[in-house]
Amino acid sequence: MPLPTCRQAPLHQLSIEALLQGFARLQFTPVDLLQAVLAQIERHEPQLNALCERQDQAALLAAQASTARWAAGQPLGRLDGIALLVKDNHDIRGWRTRNGSRALAERPALSHDSALVARLREAGAIFIAKTTLPELGSTPLTDSPLTGVTRNPWNLALHAGGSSGGSTAGVAAGYAPAATGNDAAGSIRTPSSFCGVIGFKPSHGLVSACPSIDPGGMVAEGPIARHVRDIALLMELMSQPEPGEPFAWPHGPQDFLEHIEDGVNGLRIAFSADLGYAAHVDPQIAAACLNAAQLLQAAGASLTLASPDIGNPAPNYLRAWPVEVACTVTQEIPVEHRHRIGDFLQQSQVRARQLNALDYACAVQERHQVAQQLHGFLGEYDLLLTPTAVVEPFAVDRQMPPDWPEQISAMWQPTTFPFNFSRQPALSMPCGLSAAGLPIGLQIVARFGGDALVLRAARTLEKLLPAGLFSQPAGLLDAPGHALH
Repeated sequence: MPLPTCRQAPLHQLSIEALLQGFARLQFTPVDLLQAVLAQIERHEPQLNALCERQDQAALLAAQASTARWAAGQPLGRLDGIALLVKDNHDIRGWRTRNGSRALAERPALSHDSALVARLREAGAIFIAKTTLPELGSTPLTDSPLTGVTRNPWNLALHAGGSSGGSTAGVAAGYAPAATGNDAAGSIRTPSSFCGVIGFKPSHGLVSACPSIDPGGMVAEGPIARHVRDIALLMELMSQPEPGEPFAWPHGPQDFLEHIEDGVNGLRIAFSADLGYAAHVDPQIAAACLNAAQLLQAAGASLTLASPDIGNPAPNYLRAWPVEVACTVTQEIPVEHRHRIGDFLQQSQVRARQLNALDYACAVQERHQVAQQLHGFLGEYDLLLTPTAVVEPFAVDRQMPPDWPEQISAMWQPTTFPFNFSRQPALSMPCGLSAAGLPIGLQIVARFGGDALVLRAARTLEKLLPAGLFSQPAGLLDAPGHALH
């Protein structure tokens, strides 16, 4: 029997808003949605390798209960019946959290939810699968000793990016309309760019990170979806203050949808292709991102080509990162199992022990100086636009882009990690396709606390760009001759 459709689109391609409207009108049910996304999963796993654990029977029972509530006109909350993917470093009650590590492969099911998972559960979301990530989320490519390589739904020969690569690949493939992620240096934004979806790193502390381990204070939790309004809805539900959140700041309930259609007239926008320091940016990526900025200019914003004066922060990032990775290993992996961690984490332990406390303290202070520069720059402008990834997705047998001149991993992500230093909100959204037919991501940044403004600009641009750009990843999966079959 053919899957139910709405507005001429299969259920697995619909936005959360369209799905909720269909549930309310009894056009289709949460069980129908679950069957549609499970059909996508069966079609494309394990080739895509975006998922590491499923609980289909539990999801079916939850979908049946949600269907009954909608039939009675009594939905549980604003996400009742919506299928979601959860990154495997977010805890779900009754599921294991293995964090991409063989050292945690035998970890038992947990008895608690992470704070953001608890908020989504309260809203009625149905958790259908956990998504792959590199070991402890520590690298920018989703390739772990436990689960192997996650591939790009646009072309199976290419990386999906990381560390939220399973979440972004799964959303692009129609496994769910949205997923959770987290971002310490670009871990939501880079894979969102590679996979052609929308990923949001909010202002740090807006969404609780409890109980995650974040020794450097660089991690932000956020949503991944295919539609900007869905990102805004998820943020309204996820951004509730949590007791004990170490990076929380005073904020009340957030209504990100209230002004999301207000446009960009009068906003001051800066565009920088390289943040003033990145030496190698693919010209076609820079051109596509500048074109997107000019669309916002045509919609009423002022546009200036300008870069913040932050020098080259990559050496600082590389100097401090091994210490924070080593700390995470110490906190997350029991001593008796540390011999099972992969080579990258083993090497990080060695590098961390070569850095003394003063070196690390100076590196942290340098981060603060970069953050001050970025905060000052965003005081002059409402938004800063840059490319998200400065390279196209590359082959899964490589750890670096081909012919990359700097054998330093952070250097191929030069535009993302500085905003983890500054903790400012930053969103990646597709803005075009490369000559090879691969998605190009635009990054939109605002001053700290300006999350609603980021979403407003993203929504404006979403309406100005070709509609097919936002639905094409799922369509490409079904196109003749595409790599994923």
